[in-house]
Amino acid sequence: MKSFIVSIIIILGAYGFIYGLNKLFYRYSFFHSAPSIKTFSKGGLVWYILSIIASFGISMGFAFSGIGFDLLYENNLFIYVPLAMIVLVSVAIVAIFRIEKSAWLRRNPQHCRLFFHSWNEGAKNMMVAIGKIDDINYGRGVSFSWFDGSFLTAGRHRVEFVFYEERILSKRNMSNELYKKEMSFNFRAGVVYVIEPLPEERTFRIVEDKTRFV
Repeated sequence: MKSFIVSIIIILGAYGFIYGLNKLFYRYSFFHSAPSIKTFSKGGLVWYILSIIASFGISMGFAFSGIGFDLLYENNLFIYVPLAMIVLVSVAIVAIFRIEKSAWLRRNPQHCRLFFHSWNEGAKNMMVAIGKIDDINYGRGVSFSWFDGSFLTAGRHRVEFVFYEERILSKRNMSNELYKKEMSFNFRAGVVYVIEPLPEERTFRIVEDKTRFV
């Protein structure tokens, strides 16, 4: 009985920690959503996968090679192998995202920036995403996913926006789509737009934001 109570306390503590961490993240973080690889070029996707495999291989190869094993064993450094792998993978991913972003911006000098309005409701994060652009899934090629939104080529586009909730404490189906709507809009180069969901009307509002820069 005692172990059962301890287990319940640990589980509730873990849930409370995740809940509190998410609240703090939404209140103090400079961004609320990270870039997605869904808008990567084919080459970028290949390099992304290879970087993860290479980082894992380097870490494991050093850890289990003769010299590396002896060095880690003698200095009791095995605990740092996972940390080193995480650092290597993180550096590689950041580098690839920056390279892909620079390449996309060079190919599309006439572009605008979309910011997706999001907010926190306790254990749920209310988010906006792009489903399709001009019938292209995720807008690959005509847009590039970035922090809190996307870059988009200037001109008139048919964009399918998706409003969904991200349930951080759910064991399954963490992402639950609430509604989506296709909108046609003429996006001007050098302009920043905020995409605001209007749940009661099941639509979105596109607002020009003159306080931010592309």
